[in-house]
Amino acid sequence: MDEVSIKNYLRERKLKATPIRVDLLMLMSQSDSALPYSEIQKHLKDFDRVTLYRTINVLIDSGIVHKASTSGEEIYYALCTRQCSRSCHKHEHIHFRCTECKEVSCLHVEQALKVSIPDYSIQEVSVEVKGICKKCLEN
Repeated sequence: MDEVSIKNYLRERKLKATPIRVDLLMLMSQSDSALPYSEIQKHLKDFDRVTLYRTINVLIDSGIVHKASTSGEEIYYALCTRQCSRSCHKHEHIHFRCTECKEVSCLHVEQALKVSIPDYSIQEVSVEVKGICKKCLEN
């Protein structure tokens, strides 16, 4: 995404296109995998830690960003698809964490993940798979 499309996307979601939101979404759109918080913080060092954390949470609440992984030492964040909204994150993918390079990727599956629990209303399912990624297997 370029800067203009990011600003339009934020406005569609009823959010102001602040410099930190635009910079964060530019950074995330340029990555092929989920980004750990420390990497985001390193690239956006002009913004303080609290502002960055609050910005990420606003984008999560707006259905623009999701937590791709919370296990391990860091939280990883990735862009949502346009189907996600303020009221519902629609993720039909798994989060794959490579045990070698530590990269976290959002991988779409051919069949939708269906989970049903009697007497419960499921709003979101998150699946994390750990193993060795294709790049590390080739090395």
